[in-house]
Parts: sequence; structure tokens; C-alpha cells
Amino acid sequence: MLGMQYHSYQYYSYIDIQKLKKILEWDKIDNVTLYEDEKTIKYKIDRSKHIRLSDLIELIEIGFIRFHLGQLLLFFQNLLMKVKLMEDQNLEHNYLREDRIWLNLQEQTQLSITYQKIKYSISFTGYQCQFYENLEEQVVADQQKILQIISLIIKRLKKNNIFLNKHGKSNNQIIDYIYEPILQSCQKGQIGDTINQLNILLTTYSYNSNDQTVSFDDRLIDEFMYSKRKHQKNKIEMQLQQLIAKLDQIPLVTELFMFEKIKEIRLNLKNWESLQFNDNDEILKYHQMLQTYNKNKNQFLQPAIALITGMLDDIVKNKIDIIFKESMQQAEKEQIINTIIGFKLLNYFENTNDIFLTIEPQFYMKLIIDLAYKYIEDYIDDYIKSEILILVYDLI
Repeated sequence: MLGMQYHSYQYYSYIDIQKLKKILEWDKIDNVTLYEDEKTIKYKIDRSKHIRLSDLIELIEIGFIRFHLGQLLLFFQNLLMKVKLMEDQNLEHNYLREDRIWLNLQEQTQLSITYQKIKYSISFTGYQCQFYENLEEQVVADQQKILQIISLIIKRLKKNNIFLNKHGKSNNQIIDYIYEPILQSCQKGQIGDTINQLNILLTTYSYNSNDQTVSFDDRLIDEFMYSKRKHQKNKIEMQLQQLIAKLDQIPLVTELFMFEKIKEIRLNLKNWESLQFNDNDEILKYHQMLQTYNKNKNQFLQPAIALITGMLDDIVKNKIDIIFKESMQQAEKEQIINTIIGFKLLNYFENTNDIFLTIEPQFYMKLIIDLAYKYIEDYIDDYIKSEILILVYDLI
């Protein structure tokens, strides 16, 4: 996306490694690392080439990115076709959500503050991974979930009077002839019905594949309407790149900081001159966000260490101390604790700012307990076997 020259990381658990490997042959995004001993997958994602659906909708909503209605209809169609193709391949996701859906922008394609023709593919992340920040959210079949996601997007746009054009004369028609038919088709619960409905809409309202527009969209020839945006475009891209180059330390903090800057830039897009940033002020703001990030992380980390220590002490007392004269050395206990705290899946809560900023402590601790208990039990069992072998060897 415009100016977003940095990488972020996504961490998810998985259940079946063979099924996941088959999925990755078919649906892979950027660099992927599998930690099979932890049943965790890490995605390293170039944010200049990939954008989350949840971020795209937010940037459209605040008026930063220009996106045609025709492009939205085509995206919905591509999204549904991907899920349909998954079913044909006997692949299941089970935990689809807007922040696990990515647009992979092709070379020379960029989402921007002016209308752009875009070429992209769609990838999903988080296959087989439950929502650790909301354990009450249940598995939903992919067909049903993707229709729910499309419905929620349409309802959100409708509620906030977002019609993806600026002239405003056709807003009621867009509601009646575009939004409502899509919502009604989604309610039927069949992907095929909604794909057919989208085909009808694209045909009825003269979809132009060259400009990716329908008849309700702004005409690209009306360049005077967006000349201020066009005038600022290169300067904004350079500003965002420079800020990232100077400040990027923690991807999650960088993402939050850049979205704050984008909101500030958005308010200035009606002016000819670009918004000016003071380097010292921006460095200070970034480091304040960094301090808040570290503070929030430590609020979870210290109770987590205490919880793991208590679990470990109890298991050692009940399994080791009743058998051996000498207990486990403190250094070895600390090694176990550090290993658990270092589990990759705990980074799941930093997949998005929404998750990190709203996570309830009990959900973090629930994951800690699940990860720690199995690891400690397995470690202690191996420890006991090893100590018994040593005793046997000494007796020989």
C-alpha cells in the first residue's frame, strides 16, 4: 500500500500439519515459517504488497483510500470464488475473519489516495487457529462465514453512509439496487446465489474492466475533482516511507503509529499543500507509543511468569519431591519458565492492534495455562525418567 514499506508478523496455531502443508501449497502469502514442535506458523508479510481486508475497509471508511464500487463488487465475487474453490479442493479454514483475509497486490499495483486499477490475489491466514482473544467464538463453516463477512461490510458501509463515490446523487440507488440485493442474497446462505447476484449487478450496471467501475462510480476523467489528492500523492508516499525508515522498531507499534499519521494526513487532503511532520515530534510520539506497548506487554508478562512458576512448583512437588531426595535445581526451573514465555504462539495477541489493545487478561492466561501445562508435564516426565536411569546406573 502507499508508503507502507515495512514488514509485520502473524502467528497462529494449527492442529494438523499435513493438512496445513497441503493448504500452504495452494494458499501461501509471503514468507512462512513452521515451528512444528510448537504447532505454530509464522507469516512475515511485506505491508507494501499486502493489505488486510479489515484495514482496507477502515481506510475506505475514513476516506483515505479511493476504491470504486465496481472494485468492491469484483472483490466480493473473487472472495466467494476463492471459498468455493477451497471446497472443491477439500480445504477448510473454519476460522475466517476480516483480519485473516489479505489482498496480495501484484507488481506495479498500489492502493492509493487516488483511484487506481488494481490487480491482486486473495490469501487467508489463520487456518485451523481458534480466536484466542474470544474463546466463545465458535467454528463456522467457511461458506456461511464468508457470507457473514460480506454482509457485515455492506451493513457497515451503509450505516456510515459510505457509497464509494463523491457526487452523492446516487446514494439511495446504491442502497436499493446494490447493497440491499447483496444483503438479501447473503441471507439465503448459499455462495452460488450471491455469486449470481454479483454477476447480475456487474452486468446491469455496466462494469468496465478497464477502469474497474460501474455506472454509479465517479468517472476517472473528472480529474479536477481529485487534483489536490494527485498533487499530494508523491509527497505523502515519501513522508510515510521516511517515517518508517526512521522509526520502525516493533511492527505492531509501527502499524499503530502509521494509522495515526494516515488519519492526520486524511484531514489535510482537501488542501494543496501536504501536511508537514516535525521529526523530533514524531520520534517522541513513536517512543511514547513504544512505552505504552511495553507497559501493556509487561502487565501480561509478570502475572504469566507468576502463574507458570506456581504451576511448575506444584508439579515438581507432587511428582519429583515425593520420589527424589533432591528437588529440581532453580536454574532448570528458570529455563523451563523462559522456554514457555518464549513460545511463538504468545505473539498471536500482537497480530493486530485491535487484538492487542482489547485483549482481556483471562484469555491471555488461558493460553499460557494450556501451553505451559502440557510442556511442564512432558518435561517433568522426561526428567523423572532421566533421574531414574541415573540412579540405576549408579547402582550397577
